[in-house]
Order: sequence, then C-alpha cells, then structure tokens
Amino acid sequence: MLKTTVVGSYPKISSDRNVPNLRTALNQFERKKISADELEEVYRATIKRIIKEQEDAGIDIITDGQIRWNDLLTPFAEKIEGCKINGLLRFFDNNFYYRKPVIKSQILFREYTTLGDYQYARKHSNRSLKAVLPGSLTWAKLSDNHHYKDPKNLIADFSLILQKEAKRLDQEGVEYIQFEEPSLCNFPREIDMVRESLKTITPGLKAKTILFLYFGSIRGLIPELFDLPVDVIGIDLVSKPENIALLLETDIKRELILGCLDARNTRIENEEEVLKLIQKVSRKISPDKIYISPSCGLEFLPHENALKKLRLLSSIASRFNS
Repeated sequence: MLKTTVVGSYPKISSDRNVPNLRTALNQFERKKISADELEEVYRATIKRIIKEQEDAGIDIITDGQIRWNDLLTPFAEKIEGCKINGLLRFFDNNFYYRKPVIKSQILFREYTTLGDYQYARKHSNRSLKAVLPGSLTWAKLSDNHHYKDPKNLIADFSLILQKEAKRLDQEGVEYIQFEEPSLCNFPREIDMVRESLKTITPGLKAKTILFLYFGSIRGLIPELFDLPVDVIGIDLVSKPENIALLLETDIKRELILGCLDARNTRIENEEEVLKLIQKVSRKISPDKIYISPSCGLEFLPHENALKKLRLLSSIASRFNS
C-alpha cells in the first residue's frame, strides 16, 4: 500500500489567527515582554497544531515540523563543540537563508539536538513519526572550515555526532530517521564520502533510515545511489523533471520516496497527472515500497498552500490504494 509522508520542515506561522503565533512570541521574547517558559508554551502549542494538521490531512508518516529550526544547519552548529555561527547566506537557489557554521576546532558532540522535540511530539502523535537530521556532506559543504585540512575528517567527525543523535532517537523508539543531503546532487563525486558517513551512522539502528535528496539531478549518482546503506531513498521529482526518467531506467534496490508535489510553488498540481506518474513508477517497484511526499520541506510555502498540498497527497494515495 502506498504511504504518504512529508520531508521535514513545515510553515511555522498559521493562517489561523486564533492560534498562537510563534513569530509574535519570538519578537516578544527578544523584547523581554514574555518569559522563556511562555515562549516554550508557544513552541509546544505550535508543534501540537502541526502534528494535528498532518494527521487530519491523512499523512501516514509525519514530523514535528522542525519548528525550532531556522535552517538545516544552525541547530547542530549551536549544540556541538568547535564551531560558531556566522552571517546569513542563501540556501541553495531559494529566497531562504541559513546561518553559516564556522569550524574553529575539532567538532565534538555536546548535547542532543532533536531528542526533546521528538519526545514531545511522540506524546502527542497517533501516526508514525520521522526524525530529520542534516546529512554529513551537506553540513560540511555549507560550513566554513577553518580547522580541518582534509574535508573527509570534518565529515567523519560530524558523522560521529549524527551517530550519537540517531542512536539515542533509536533508543526512544523512533520509526524513521531521515538524513537530508541536497548537496550530494551538486557534488556527485563525493558519494563515497556519503557512503562512509552512513556506514558510521546507520549500523544497528532498528529505525528505517532514509536519505533524501532535493534541488538537483540524480544523473551523476546512478547506480551507486541505490546501493547506499539506507533503507529508503527520497528524490525530488519537481526541481529536475529528468529524475523521473532516470528512475524509470534504473534498477532500484531500495524503497522510494517520490517528491512529487512542488514544495516551492503555491500552484496546486493536477491530481490526475501525479497519479499517472505514480502508476508508472509502481510498474517498476511494488507500491508497498513507495511513499509520496512534497519535493522538499513545506516551510517554503504559505500555511494554507502547504495544507492544500498535504490534502492532495492524501487524496492521491487514497485513489491509488482503492
């Protein structure tokens, strides 16, 4: 049976003015008009709302929305030894920005980044829950390295940090752990470094592991991509439409997440066209091994458009499975 999921991030601000507004709360906290405890109440209310919205939309595998994450890199940069945060840079070709980690010395694990929000989300979710982590290659490529002479050593040390994070989540019973590696599409020759990183992180995990790529073509990654030591490969079929043809030409050895709805465009897709696409792929791989999702995190969209995309995903899966 075909399943639905999201990639990771979710719009932080609701179109419903009757629910707590996280942006307002953050501004009030910065001006010392509310306490840290009051801000925490808004964070938790927002996570609960986002979980409920995903569940109500019929999504099978959900996330906590990465509500505390301003970008993919900063949360870990703030929680590990050996680095600090620098100025804002564009996140790939989006109008979103990230704060660049600056590597000053050897990076070392200091404290867990995702554990607390996972534990909270688990208490308030009735669906399968997915934890999302940055991939080692992407984190290294988007950082400013002032310490490691060999980038392989930076990736290796960050892999050890991710190993601790993933192992602890696994002990909590997380069902899915996803690593986001958008940089791999831009640096296909670095796939061996990604393989070695995953060999460090994934052995012994009971959770199903996912590698998700977006914003690029997988042309330079085939066939090695489908031999990497993870259970599921997620691919953006929107940013590079050629990825669809490449999938259909490839001997696929892993489960697939098809990023088939554009998470960077408010336009709502034609349901029939997406359904036909999924049917094509299902002739090559069993529907039990296919998930459908947006092409990347939904935070790039206004809240109301993100909700429409989720409902469309659910409708497509329901029709396919009927």
